Amino acid sequence: MKGGEGRVLFDTNILIYATLENDARSERSRELLLARSGQERYVSVQNLAEMYPNLTGPKMERPDDPAIARAKIQSIAALPGIQVLPLTGDIQSMALELCEKYGITRQRYYDAQIAATMVVHGIGTILTENEADFREMTEIRAVNPFLPSPGPGTGTAR
Repeated sequence: MKGGEGRVLFDTNILIYATLENDARSERSRELLLARSGQERYVSVQNLAEMYPNLTGPKMERPDDPAIARAKIQSIAALPGIQVLPLTGDIQSMALELCEKYGITRQRYYDAQIAATMVVHGIGTILTENEADFREMTEIRAVNPFLPSPGPGTGTAR
């Protein structure tokens, strides 16, 4: 079991889905963000920053204008029970260590920086649709909340 099992960090995709109206993952994402599960819930300022180019970019069916994107990001940051974690020198140093350890290069640095944020703050689990982005980093556990929960004894946790 990873340290920090009672702590979860939400990846950017979960945050974005929570702000969308016509996406099958929206309701589940909102439930996760608003849950009173007893777990400590976190986002990195990096996750919030990553929301903007995604919400306003060409991959969206109807990209948000800047004011709407800003309001969505600020509403996520202001959710009760969500703690927003800053980027620090310690996090950057840990991210570089993870990059070296796992041979991470280019834009994947930002995945390592999210993992480093978790390591520095003792957070064991990231909720993400992109489990593969974090699979090799054994310091944390990536869970896709849109997949059915595995049964007991299936050995899916790292």
